[in-house]
Amino acid sequence: MVLLNEQGNYLIAPELPLATKGGTPIPNEQRPEDARVVMAARKDQVIRGGPERRPRSLSATYNCMGMVFANRRVWIDPDWLGMILADDGYSRVRDERELQPGDVVVYRSSAGAVSHVGLVAEVKPNLREGTWEVQVLSQWGSTGEYFHRVDDLSPALGHFSGYWTERI
Repeated sequence: MVLLNEQGNYLIAPELPLATKGGTPIPNEQRPEDARVVMAARKDQVIRGGPERRPRSLSATYNCMGMVFANRRVWIDPDWLGMILADDGYSRVRDERELQPGDVVVYRSSAGAVSHVGLVAEVKPNLREGTWEVQVLSQWGSTGEYFHRVDDLSPALGHFSGYWTERI
């Protein structure tokens, strides 16, 4: 990926060697951390948008894809999600009762493109409603990681699309 430095010169962002289980390389980039005051302001904005949201960590060095598929090390373009899911042997989870922590949650933009991913953090039945409450952990761009309900996400990050697992 091509980036500009503070002087406006082009730089090639460093990549970490990263590949799927099938051996397909996953393009990625490492990004520097943002200032603490900037991260704190972003956190306050996220919390104001949904009081049930809880921060886990504040970092801008990785995105949601990097959190889920690269151990919080890099930014990976969401366009690579389909290839990663296929090469790593993921399958769609059709029934929320089968969800387990660690399963992947996919969100899409209004145009249908993958826009965000997260991890199932907790699944519990809501006996009054006869439904399942799914808590997700996801990295909100350069804003930080948050625990949130599966349906409580900034509209800029997309809308719920489905669950995926690599379990047998």
